[in-house]
Amino acid sequence: MNKNIVKIILIATDAKKKSLVFVDENLKVYSLKEAILATQNGLLRNIYTVNRSGNIYLRSTRGTPSIDKLDKISISSYQLFYSLSDLNKILSIPAFKNYWQKYQQNIFQEEIENYIIIEGHLRVAKTTAKKKLTKNKDIIFSASEKFDVDPYLLSGILIDEIARLAPFEEITDLLAGSFIGKNTSGGIAQVKTETARNLILSDYYNPDPNKFSSKEKIIMATCQQIFSYLKEPKHSIFFAGARMRYFTDEWKKFIDLSQKPEIIATLYSLDKDNPKSNPQPNIRGLQIANEFYNLAKEWLK
Repeated sequence: MNKNIVKIILIATDAKKKSLVFVDENLKVYSLKEAILATQNGLLRNIYTVNRSGNIYLRSTRGTPSIDKLDKISISSYQLFYSLSDLNKILSIPAFKNYWQKYQQNIFQEEIENYIIIEGHLRVAKTTAKKKLTKNKDIIFSASEKFDVDPYLLSGILIDEIARLAPFEEITDLLAGSFIGKNTSGGIAQVKTETARNLILSDYYNPDPNKFSSKEKIIMATCQQIFSYLKEPKHSIFFAGARMRYFTDEWKKFIDLSQKPEIIATLYSLDKDNPKSNPQPNIRGLQIANEFYNLAKEWLK
């Protein structure tokens, strides 16, 4: 058997179940166009192309084992983006579980302490996370100064988001243009489009005062327009700093969150925040405030 011929193990689809992104058993990621070309060149197993009225589709070949058929190895874009915050729930999907096992095997080539581990799973090599964080050091400290937030807590939040996105970054990069809604996160800080809109409306951060010059224009802006700013590291990180400042201001009647980094870290990834006098951190918030905070101090010194 030709070792250059590989099989697809995971497909991500859009809301209409159109296959958009393909991942082979070596974890190489293909766009639909690239997958079609690879199939036509005989590089992908169990797949053939069908041309209907000028549109080319991919289909499973006859005799393909049931578990390898395209519909069996497909997950929706929504499921994939959802997995960024709750991996354990999506691991019940066989196709995703197979991909995840391959990813774990692929990255585990050094001592375990050289990786960032979240929820018991290896997410990314520390060297990779460090490179992405330090690349944005100046932006991080600028955002910290502008919003009067702890730069190392901001960095700890970024480390958490970098690590959670890392296993899927190539896939989500190809999906972003086709799956943008109020719950879609973008950029290094993974800020949601609706969260960004609310921060602009409440005058915490405006990435483009000319475009978002009035409340009406902010409300009428499409998610795609807001997402275009979230993709940029500066705006993504500044929105993250603004979100941290928002929590501190919103909760000040009940508690001084500047002295509770684990609570700010907990709130960051939650959709709702109900101020109270005795908030409790979750596991994610504790890991950010302790482990990732210390990593940030080490990496950004």
